[in-house]
Amino acid sequence: MDLTEHEWYIQAPWGRIAIIAWGDCYDPPVLLVHGSMDSAVSFRPLVSKLPKNFYYIGMDLPGNGKSDRFLPGLMISVYDMVYSVHAVVKHFRWKTYTLIGHSFGAYLGQFYNLCYPGRLDKLVNLDPINFFAVPPEEFGRWYHVFFTDYYKNYDKFNTQPENAPKIKWTEALQSIKSSRPSLTEEQAAAVLERLSMPAGDGYVKYTYDLRMKRVNGPAYSPEHIKQLFTTTKTPILTIACQKSLKRKLFRNTDFLLDEAEFPGRNLRFRTVDGTHDVHVSHPERVAAYVGQFLVYGLDGLDNKAKL
Repeated sequence: MDLTEHEWYIQAPWGRIAIIAWGDCYDPPVLLVHGSMDSAVSFRPLVSKLPKNFYYIGMDLPGNGKSDRFLPGLMISVYDMVYSVHAVVKHFRWKTYTLIGHSFGAYLGQFYNLCYPGRLDKLVNLDPINFFAVPPEEFGRWYHVFFTDYYKNYDKFNTQPENAPKIKWTEALQSIKSSRPSLTEEQAAAVLERLSMPAGDGYVKYTYDLRMKRVNGPAYSPEHIKQLFTTTKTPILTIACQKSLKRKLFRNTDFLLDEAEFPGRNLRFRTVDGTHDVHVSHPERVAAYVGQFLVYGLDGLDNKAKL
């Protein structure tokens, strides 16, 4: 599709949320929610492969990309992030819409579906690694990783962009390429541009909110998460990449990948070859399933309809 973009800001109670839009605003809306310490630009490759008759809205989550941070001081919770998604929904006055989330964004989509039942027509989870399933014997460790470490490093986590250390653009770019090796140099540069600001003489300062590394999610047991997430009626497409499966990153929540665990038979699960960023590096592998699902729903994935 034509990748002409429109970008602007909308207002939320704590500040601005950056928006990128592709398509016609009169078409059915699809909200794109990125993962931790990322931005809406990561969806460019995927949007270019998806059906044209939808209005795609990418949001930069608070403290990511060009969106303002939440107020400094307190930890950020999953519920704060879910409300930021709803702030976008309220702005556009959507009664219902489709949400596509990647990684942490997929987790937010699943939680949004619980907090605002009936608002999602469809939900797409792209490699939805669930970091918040906490077996009871791991509860103490979870507490210290999130809370003790946060307050031990309180000043670091609350450093404002203007006080962030400078780093050479080339070094920052290499850091992103090392942590996300499937990205091309152009894709990595687009991510970096969205997460930094110039600091002169070839240097930049990171602008993303370090508190995103310690977002406080509820310490639900795997059994609790299973009861919450598998009983919804919303049509769901979950796509997991082979590398994440091989690394056993779904080990506490593998039931979320099992169609038989959903009593409403509303989940379709697919796997694709690639890494966690496969929707960026090889969007065609993901788009083949997502496009069918957007247009035809569950029937499209059951070979009952074709694009």
